[in-house]
Amino acid sequence: MRITDAALECAGAWDERIVLEHRQTDRFRDPPEHEDPWTGLAWSFAPPDRDEADLDPAIPAMEAYLGQEDTVIDVGAGGGRIAIPLAARCAHVTAVEPSDAMRRQLESSLVELGVTNVSVIPERWETAGLAAADHVVCSHVMYATAPILPFLEKLNDHASKRVTVMLREQAPQANFHELFERLHGEKRIALPAMPEFRRLLESLDIEHDVHRLEDRPHGTFPNAEVALARSTQRLFLVPGSQNATRLAELLPGCLVSDGNGVKFIWAEPQRGWLVTWATV
Repeated sequence: MRITDAALECAGAWDERIVLEHRQTDRFRDPPEHEDPWTGLAWSFAPPDRDEADLDPAIPAMEAYLGQEDTVIDVGAGGGRIAIPLAARCAHVTAVEPSDAMRRQLESSLVELGVTNVSVIPERWETAGLAAADHVVCSHVMYATAPILPFLEKLNDHASKRVTVMLREQAPQANFHELFERLHGEKRIALPAMPEFRRLLESLDIEHDVHRLEDRPHGTFPNAEVALARSTQRLFLVPGSQNATRLAELLPGCLVSDGNGVKFIWAEPQRGWLVTWATV
């Protein structure tokens, strides 16, 4: 990696966007209850079953670069949606995951699926001390990561062969922005995502391959009750608070049936991307 003036400017803009988004969130959020924010959501990051039904679309793209004897670090491994399928395709995966709720989901899946070549590291990537691997993978983690340059440098330095990053065209919270604006009367600040990441890589003179992944449904829910629970959580509200009560009154006018449940009237599928580059 070559830290250019352009890279410092891009990274500064990335970091500033996250600071502004967090400040806006803090102005409107209910007082936090000091629980893991992924409690109640970790199940949605579970890996596919033994037959690999619902395999993440990034896995086939990564297979082209991965050897059976390779080792992998999965940064922000979540519930194992990437780590466990990769473990069937390489020698060993080190899953770095700071969230207690996510780790419980991951460890449960490891036992249920009989996977023995995954090590779980209960730390944040920024402070985790671990040896390099052949590949470092980071799937849908970086939207709220700041400062971005040290994080990215550590990804690069810990990959002896290749770094692979998955991001969406917009941050996963994007389908809740309209709801935020209707509730609070203020335009939502968007977190950085794929367009900003590619500009950062280009400013660092990192030559990279890009794979377009299939769209994933987003802003859809099995029923209105789940839509309310998920929206309350995504808007950082506490059930029963004044804003949560207003949200419950507002939400029915924002939902339509989609045949399998309900969705936001403005919902659009999430466009996914995989970016990868060699470190040798």
